[in-house]
Amino acid sequence: MTPPLTLPAAGLPPSFRSRIAERIAASRDPLARLRAGHELELYYEAGDPHSQLCAALARKLLPRLDRPLRIRVVAAPDVATYPEAERQRSFAASDAARIAPCHGLRTPIAIPAGQQAAFAARLCAAADAEHFLQIESECLTALAGGQSLSADAASLAGAERMLAANAVRRFKLGHYLPAMWQYRGEWFWALDRLDLLQARLDADHALQGQAPLTNFDPGRLPVSPAAADTPLEFWYSFRSPYSYLAAVELLRRRARGARASLQVRPVLPMVMRGLPVPRIKRLYIVRDVKRCADTLGIAFGRIHDPVGDGVLRLLTVHPHDADADTQLRYCAIAGQTVWAEGLDATRDDVLRSVIERCGLDWPQAREKLAAGVDTRAAETHREALFAAGLWGVPSFRLGGFTTWGRDRLWMLDALDP
Repeated sequence: MTPPLTLPAAGLPPSFRSRIAERIAASRDPLARLRAGHELELYYEAGDPHSQLCAALARKLLPRLDRPLRIRVVAAPDVATYPEAERQRSFAASDAARIAPCHGLRTPIAIPAGQQAAFAARLCAAADAEHFLQIESECLTALAGGQSLSADAASLAGAERMLAANAVRRFKLGHYLPAMWQYRGEWFWALDRLDLLQARLDADHALQGQAPLTNFDPGRLPVSPAAADTPLEFWYSFRSPYSYLAAVELLRRRARGARASLQVRPVLPMVMRGLPVPRIKRLYIVRDVKRCADTLGIAFGRIHDPVGDGVLRLLTVHPHDADADTQLRYCAIAGQTVWAEGLDATRDDVLRSVIERCGLDWPQAREKLAAGVDTRAAETHREALFAAGLWGVPSFRLGGFTTWGRDRLWMLDALDP
């Protein structure tokens, strides 16, 4: 068994503001917890394939649940939280189709845009969760058979008011996306946080039996393995904590002998490319990453956000000419520096510690800094990211297979022959 990967620490004092961020990352919003009550909630969007997967899981969950389940219909996310809607929706459809068989669930049905309002209106008429799931099943069967759904003007208007009210409640409880489970003020994404959701329900004796919520089998992934010499491309941002976790996990996999050929592609963060990242999204991400990092045994929480000059400096001295393992180690150590050690990447002593912990030459890196900020490689990588049909990080490409998110690293394992 390969021993746990330990990255060297800088040994420098953390910034003051990182100590505040550490408390936020480790906390849960007490007001949201108070407002939430003891119901389990699922937020469902009529046009979202992951919402269909959640509803399919709810059918299995409901008989075991000793808490009320409330399914709330919401509209599509707004542009501030879903900035690349076309790419994101295209990815969601293919992603849900891939993961459905791995959970033993039916592949979601594409809902035509012109049918989504009527579908939502039908769902809003449900009296309870069981009734909701019955209506959803009937509507999906009708749509799959080529039938059209209809709703009268009063039903559509009532549904619109209900969707707005549900969105307000979701926002007050701290979230912004569909396909989200909410329990006692804590949020769980689709099928990817079921282990955490089950742990919370078990702690409250709210779930009958010890069986997992889903029988997940990555061997059922409907994609063929890639040839052994196919390079894995890894898009990374120094401002993305999920990228940091992914970099550490990839290092661990490579220590176990995973795919030899790797291309590391750092890019500018979304907010520095003119894409919004609202406060509610930032808070959820920090708390979610903290949960994931604790599960993975990766240090996280003492944060000094590198956005701006910190990111630009890290990109400028990125060792593009070094071997792939050194580049990956640089990403991981830089990530640990800003996401776990609370150090300011705009300081020379901090950047020097990153460079030297990677076994690289600080005087050479200092010469790069003196020559000015250089994001040309990052822009080339961004263009390749968009050409691959992706938009955010961490993202991965293995031959003709592309995916987004550290939650999909298991797919890369399944594709490794």
